[in-house]
Amino acid sequence: MSYQAELERALDALAAKGQTATVAKVKAQLRTSVPLPLIIQAVKSAKANTPLPEMASLDAAMSDAERISQLEQQVADLSERLATLEAHCARS
Repeated sequence: MSYQAELERALDALAAKGQTATVAKVKAQLRTSVPLPLIIQAVKSAKANTPLPEMASLDAAMSDAERISQLEQQVADLSERLATLEAHCARS
């Protein structure tokens, strides 16, 4: 299920109860984890009576291993840049 579908389901559940959408109420209606910025965006859209914008699906999220690998690469790149800057500063 996409984030969008999950948020729409939560907003529909609140509307069926006659409740106004708030971040807390939407979050309580969710069956899966949805990033907070998307929940806030959904509440703003609901209050403005506008449709939700396209959002990524739950399956599109990176796996933990992919995310860790990406972060490790970023740390290695930044460490290399730091060493270069330190070497440059030491020569000055």
